[in-house]
Amino acid sequence: MIKKFGVLGEVDKLVERIEGIFGKKTVEKFLDKRKGLGRSRKVKIAQYAWKKPESTKRRVKRINKALDIAPYAATGAGTLAIASMLSGNNKENKSWV
Repeated sequence: MIKKFGVLGEVDKLVERIEGIFGKKTVEKFLDKRKGLGRSRKVKIAQYAWKKPESTKRRVKRINKALDIAPYAATGAGTLAIASMLSGNNKENKSWV
């Protein structure tokens, strides 16, 4: 029972972290969506977290890790893209000579 409340707290912290990135309004709009007259995403997430706390804990951990790595991955990808463009330009220039 205590694990279930702990996992719900972790999900809440994750939501706050994502709100800091995308904005509270955007996150609320996303979580309040529903298919037809069914339950909202917020309710579905809460029910899943209550039903399967261990799985939810792993998912939250994986998402947090991805959010931690994202700035470094974006910087690395940008660097590689620039490097490939520069090397591509050099090869093209040499082929015309």
